[in-house]
Amino acid sequence: MEPFEKVFIDVVGPLPRTDNNNVYILTMQDDLTKYSIAVPMFNHEANTVAYHFVTSCVCLHGIPSMLVSDQGTEFLSRVLAEEPSDAGGILNLRHFVDKDQMNWDTFIPYAMFVFNSSEHRSTGKQPYELMYGRKINMPNSITKPPEPRYNYEDYHIELKQKLQLSHQIAKDRLMEQKQKTKEQYDQNQNPTNIHVGDRVLLKNNARKGKLSAKWLGPYEVIELKTNENVTLQKDRRRITVHKNLI
Repeated sequence: MEPFEKVFIDVVGPLPRTDNNNVYILTMQDDLTKYSIAVPMFNHEANTVAYHFVTSCVCLHGIPSMLVSDQGTEFLSRVLAEEPSDAGGILNLRHFVDKDQMNWDTFIPYAMFVFNSSEHRSTGKQPYELMYGRKINMPNSITKPPEPRYNYEDYHIELKQKLQLSHQIAKDRLMEQKQKTKEQYDQNQNPTNIHVGDRVLLKNNARKGKLSAKWLGPYEVIELKTNENVTLQKDRRRITVHKNLI
């Protein structure tokens, strides 16, 4: 995986309308480095989102191989006129915005500076450092004398080596984080003791909307399979499902 090969995109809002007539924030985050971009927008129509995505992301970092959005496939289809390969989450900037302020859009560059210059929990590195191969210059480091540079070729080789090492460390940290998350999830799963004759509820995977029932039933357990499946019966209807759905 390379920087900006996979990008998460999302729209935050509506927020209080600013003096510049902005109501929404378009956020874009690189999956590997966690480097993030945020752009204020006066609406969230497809043409507006596409314009800011191209000018603020594609023109600077190239076209991502994969674009992921919490807004779902319909959102990405309207923006890019093509079907995306996945859907997911992205950086949420709501905690940077005071809803009572009418000039929140002017603070977005500063909020992104803080985010990209802070160590990210998943990678253990600054997003800026993973993106550019060096830590960002902060006010307390501006007064330091500059380090000598040899020549452009030496700098290019050194930068490439730093980026390769940093990207590998970031990948390893992401894998460790995913493994820890999986282990925590597995620990929280309580084994289900089911016996023939039990009356159980079945998880409603076809649920549509928050008002639909989460569980169906009750069903009677009439058979335990050897592959963690069970056969349930309600009235004259029989179904076989996995134990995790009960």
